[in-house]
Amino acid sequence: GNPQYDAATANWGSAWRMPTISEQQELCDNCTWEWTTHNGVNGMRVTGPNGNSIFLPAAGSQYKDNFTNQGSQGCYMSATLYSADYELDVCMGFSKKGYYIINSDRCDGHTIRPVRK
Repeated sequence: GNPQYDAATANWGSAWRMPTISEQQELCDNCTWEWTTHNGVNGMRVTGPNGNSIFLPAAGSQYKDNFTNQGSQGCYMSATLYSADYELDVCMGFSKKGYYIINSDRCDGHTIRPVRK
C-alpha cells in the first residue's frame, strides 16, 4: 500500500494504484468468471452484478528470463503484503479450472491490473 513501492503509481502516475487483496477478493466473491479468448488471447472475463466486465489475460509469469504458463494461467499482484516479509505478497490467480487467492514471491513477475484512485 506504500506509493513508493506501488508499480502502478510508478508507471502510470498518481491517479493509479495497485489493488488491495480485499478488492481482488471482492471480484472473486461477487463476480462471474468465464474462461474465454479475446482477440486471440486466453483469459478470464470477470462480470460484476451490474453487468460491467473486464478481461484479464492469462499472461503467465516471468522469473528472470523464463516465461511460464502464458495463455494458460494468470496471476495478478495486489498491494497487500503477505506479512512483514517484503518478498511475499498476496495475489489473485486463475486458470481454466477457476480462480484463487495465493501468496507469491514478488520477484516472480506477475501481472498488475491498475485501478484508479
